[in-house]
This record gives sequence, structure tokens and C-alpha cells, in this order.
Amino acid sequence: MYIDKPGSDKKRPLGIPAHEDKIVQLAINKILKSIYEQDFLDCSFGFRENRSCHDAIKILDVYLSRRNINYVVDADIKGFFDNVDHKWIMKFLEHRIADKNLLRYIGRFLKSGIMDEGKFHKVYDGTPQGGIISPTIANVYLHYALDIWFNNFIKKRCKGQAYIVRYADDFVCCFQYEDEAKAFYEALKNRLSKFNLEVAEDKTKILYFGKDSFEDRKFKRA
Repeated sequence: MYIDKPGSDKKRPLGIPAHEDKIVQLAINKILKSIYEQDFLDCSFGFRENRSCHDAIKILDVYLSRRNINYVVDADIKGFFDNVDHKWIMKFLEHRIADKNLLRYIGRFLKSGIMDEGKFHKVYDGTPQGGIISPTIANVYLHYALDIWFNNFIKKRCKGQAYIVRYADDFVCCFQYEDEAKAFYEALKNRLSKFNLEVAEDKTKILYFGKDSFEDRKFKRA
């Protein structure tokens, strides 16, 4: 079915699993969470126990108000759930899951296809929004494609402070220096393309935001 997309006249596709699939997905989702909860980084929020959007906002407030942050990259991934690459997610899962039967079940869910107005359509990419297992799949995908890369590569190469806060497929990256924020944005486009993802450039922007920008605006108003 299709639901209204806030702030747009477009519709968002919502995949509703069959009743039997819901039961199996619920069981598999519990297994995945028990495996990956210990792996996910502290920057990851959303669809995790006691890590809500409010918790993400709280830690972002700490970075912006108490750390030396002056530039924010407000990023958006274009059609993330529609473009999750099945080959990549299966490779990611194989890092931690050795049970071939479990992996086969997950693969079947990804490739099960959809019924739209009585017609069956095959799917080759993506994981349906509305599927019980989809949010955990999304977190696993971005854990490897984004979170680890930012913390182990981007952050370590920055001379200034750098932080990321991610809620599901939405994320904000904070930097002390403008040139490092710009360099990250260019690197992000290349990184996401490797995993069949794309930055929504009309929704992604670099903002002068933080302690220095606040003081600058106070000075200009004065």
C-alpha cells in the first residue's frame, strides 16, 4: 500500500508481510538484534532498545553546545530502503552469521517480491518499509557502509573534532573545521555509491552551525 510522505505530494510504499511471514520475521529479528546489538556503535539510534530519536537529539545537543563544532553536514540518502543492495547485505550478515539456513531465510524475505493492485512484481534491490526485519537490516547495512567508515577512517583523519549521529537512514555529521566538512561530503558520495546508494543532494547541506556561528551572529546583530 502507499501512504502520504510528509512534506511532499509523493507517496511512500509500505510493504505489509503476510501473517505467517510476520511470525518468522519476528523470530529472526530477535536473533539479529541479539547478535548485532553488541556490535552497533554508540552513534547509531533508531529501532534499538532505549535508543530513540529523543536520545539522538540529546547527544547531538551535547556535540553542538559543548564541543568545538562549527559545521554540520545534514545528510539524506536517496530512497535508502528501495536501494539496499541484496548482495552487500548478505555479505555483511555473513561476517557474523554462519548458519546457512538462517541466511537463506533472510535472502528469501529480501527477494519475496510484492503484490501491488493484484499484480506480482519481482524485486532485485531494497527491503520493504513495513517489514518487521527491515529496520534491523537497515541498521546492519549502514553499520558497515557508514558508521564504521566514519569512525575508523574519517574521524581519525580529521585534525579537528568530528562526530556522527545516525537515526535509521538519517544522519548528521558534525565538524570543527569547514574544509573537513566539505571533504567529508565529497568522500560520502563516493562511499555510498560503492554500496548502491546515493546522496539526496537537494536535501543534503553543510550548515555553519555551532559555538562560533552563534557568537558571529551575536556580533553582527550588535
